[in-house]
Amino acid sequence: MSKKILIAEDEKNVILGVRTCLDAVGYDMEIVEDGEQALNVVRREHPDLILLDLLMPNVDGFEVLKEVKGNDETKHIPIIVLTAKAEDEDRQRAMDLGADDYMTKPFKPQELWDLLKNYLPEHEA
Repeated sequence: MSKKILIAEDEKNVILGVRTCLDAVGYDMEIVEDGEQALNVVRREHPDLILLDLLMPNVDGFEVLKEVKGNDETKHIPIIVLTAKAEDEDRQRAMDLGADDYMTKPFKPQELWDLLKNYLPEHEA
């Protein structure tokens, strides 16, 4: 069974890069472009992992982290922050809110695959 990854990202070129990377290894993806949509998908579908941008319209990634990790039903879902925010204080704030990992853009596909392997057991082809 394919693992479901929620991608919360509002930049089209990043979405394309992530989608290309994840298609190559066969993950099932749902893509949303703002934090409010991300929270709705998490509540409805409980994805296996979330790739989360911090800078999004409506509800930012910090609030998504706070809500997902603060809910007993969803706090187990690994969240990898994938963001352009490279400042130490942003990284620390995200980790304090429960992010499992933090990766800055631009990213290398191999680095993303390596991170995903840490959080998702090999899925069946």
